[in-house]
Amino acid sequence: MIKSLKKKQGGFTLIELMVVIVIIGILVAIALPNFIGAQDRAKVSSVKANMHTMQTIIETYAVDWGGVYASNVSGLKSEAEVAGREYWKEFNNPFSGQSGTALSYDDFAAGGLAGGTPGMTLYEPNSAPVTKYWVYGLDKAGNAIQDKGRNFYLSNS
Repeated sequence: MIKSLKKKQGGFTLIELMVVIVIIGILVAIALPNFIGAQDRAKVSSVKANMHTMQTIIETYAVDWGGVYASNVSGLKSEAEVAGREYWKEFNNPFSGQSGTALSYDDFAAGGLAGGTPGMTLYEPNSAPVTKYWVYGLDKAGNAIQDKGRNFYLSNS
């Protein structure tokens, strides 16, 4: 009776366990880079959403000012926060989690789109009177977001 009980008890062999561990390791090695890439793409999508929010604020400002756009972000923000208007929407930088001027949005610097703060939304008006503008976003490296090999921007032109 005791011999028959021992034969019925079974388990996994060491080789079977090692095969399972190797398979799990391969799956993790394949999935991890894809997961990290998905996080970066999600943050870039959040920057694009911030760019659209900025564009809506800019266009609302132009409606209030007869088709003329703000000459800088601080002027845009101060007018958008006036009682009775209040169309300024604060948004967070998806890479840092911070909000506010120079943290999640700012004016376009003369230096260009390379080497900026990751996740920033930048506003570039043309010369006075401001009738055209461009809104740019920066990726995790602080460079302009690319779409199909070109800088991605929003504009009224």
